[in-house]
Amino acid sequence: MKRSWGRWALLGAMALGGSAMAQGGSTAKPQSPEQQHQKLDPKATQTAAMSQLLIANGMPAFLSQLRAINETEMSLGELSHQKASTPSVQQYGEHMVQDHRKANQQLLEFAKQRGMQLPLRVQPTNNVQTRLLSATDATKAKLSVLDGPLYDQQYLASQVAAHDEAIQLVTLGRQLYPDLAPLLDGLLPTLREHRDQAYQLLGQVQSPPQAQVGPRQPEPQQPAQPQPPHQARPPAGERR
Repeated sequence: MKRSWGRWALLGAMALGGSAMAQGGSTAKPQSPEQQHQKLDPKATQTAAMSQLLIANGMPAFLSQLRAINETEMSLGELSHQKASTPSVQQYGEHMVQDHRKANQQLLEFAKQRGMQLPLRVQPTNNVQTRLLSATDATKAKLSVLDGPLYDQQYLASQVAAHDEAIQLVTLGRQLYPDLAPLLDGLLPTLREHRDQAYQLLGQVQSPPQAQVGPRQPEPQQPAQPQPPHQARPPAGERR
């Protein structure tokens, strides 16, 4: 989890640094009320900068990013059904397939009603988006060659990180495109649930093995020690 938070902190620092450089090299212009609000609110400034880095340009491109997330989750969920060694991880993978297929259907229907075409893969528009896309491809490649308990651990760890990123992306998109609120407000709780489930399962598959439960095995018996020979007592008349 420290890696995930560190990743977002780095992106925020890059965004704020880029904004400061751009403002320092340009001629001062009259600012709109929204720009003045962002200037007074550092959080709003960071949110706007993060949106420019993470979200593709335009609503159709942003929705295509969400479609790519759904397609990735369905693909990895199907892979987990084949490779996972733990029944709970297999069930989690099936859950991902079902939920993200449903989310994808809702997304495509939303786009169809508005005449939008959503490609399967979005072309990145900056280095941050390029690196995130490359990281996703690397995760798919790594999981494709793993098996057993190691696969379970790596899959669940990637799910925690991927859903953290998806939650951040959807939250920023919700602020950038208020018209998408009905669609995104229904997606966020599902993403948070998936993230929490992956985190809990990851703790289970990484925990040390528990003591054996079941009938206790009999302990090996020690060989009997030889007893000294018994001496008969002499009759009373022969006693001295």
